Amino acid sequence: MDSLSSIVVVTPLVTLCLFGLLWWAHRRHTRQVSALKLLFKEQQRQIADLKSQLHEMRCGALGVGSRVQQVEGQLAQAMERQEELAKVQHDPQSKLYGHAMKMIELGASIDEIIAECDLPRAEAELLVSLHGK
Repeated sequence: MDSLSSIVVVTPLVTLCLFGLLWWAHRRHTRQVSALKLLFKEQQRQIADLKSQLHEMRCGALGVGSRVQQVEGQLAQAMERQEELAKVQHDPQSKLYGHAMKMIELGASIDEIIAECDLPRAEAELLVSLHGK
């Protein structure tokens, strides 16, 4: 009966040890699950923040794109105006009018303007009345 009494004593001890081990494993598992839940919530928050930032970037990019199109349109208009001005400057008639206006600024008479710029009297008088002092 000696072995039977040792079995009676050892069995509750082994059971108690196994129960303690199971309790420790369960507690450890519960802590890991809690930590994973916290990590999951943090990652969900980060994903929401990133989605918000992405939305803001998309809206900003759309705003920049429309602004670029607007500036390109203004640039095209400015280039057209510049080409028109270049054409006007190469026009011999506009050079004569420019020269006539310069003469008016310097105080030339209508007769001097007519002689130098080969303009009709009516045009010379009109220039003097418009640009004279």
